[in-house]
Amino acid sequence: MPAVSNLQAESTPMIGVEGDYVAPAARDTYFENEPNLIAPFDFDYDLIVDFTAKLRMAQMALLPPLWISCCCCYPCFLQKNVEWDTRSQHVALTIDGIRYVKERRKTCCGLPCTDKGRESKTVPYDKITDCDVQEPAGTACCCCIENVLSMVHIDTASSEVGGEGGVKHELELHGLVDAHAFKHSVWAMKRRVAPSGANVPMQTGRPLSSPSQMEMHTALLTEIRDELKLLNQKMDKK
Repeated sequence: MPAVSNLQAESTPMIGVEGDYVAPAARDTYFENEPNLIAPFDFDYDLIVDFTAKLRMAQMALLPPLWISCCCCYPCFLQKNVEWDTRSQHVALTIDGIRYVKERRKTCCGLPCTDKGRESKTVPYDKITDCDVQEPAGTACCCCIENVLSMVHIDTASSEVGGEGGVKHELELHGLVDAHAFKHSVWAMKRRVAPSGANVPMQTGRPLSSPSQMEMHTALLTEIRDELKLLNQKMDKK
């Protein structure tokens, strides 16, 4: 059985996402000041760190070319590097799209000169062509490291097709506490249905959407009509 982390095991309050679908309330407060925030989602940091550290140690032991990194004391800092990288990532849904951020973090031996800068990415809902969950199964390295992390793949029209039919996804999220709640919420927002308890003001029961094409055409025709009236009035005066 896959390892169950403390975050998953503990009882947490529930928030309705749509209809009778519920998802755990997020504990990540990174986006609390983000404009137009819909809902943040938690990564299972402890589970990700444990799995990734074990996987990298196994890869190092099984691949002799990596042994040269021992000369730089890399194995001594491996656990810390995994933690710094893992705990720097945050994800949320906003009005504009999926917002993914990796905050400034330490790397290598932890000296300031090796810090890696902040990275962020927003994937607009109208660009998303697929959002799906890959459940953990099997092993990640020579039958010795059990695969325990779920993966969420987000694709857009610009996602690249690699060799042997593989796809380079627009965004990959490993180890979300509730990957299915995230997927469900993304599709709900793509349909412009805000989750209940959303952090943006809105009219009850009205989907979030930009002005329709018909509304834009009506406004344009009205403006043209007014301009023609004004022009006719000037011509009459002459």
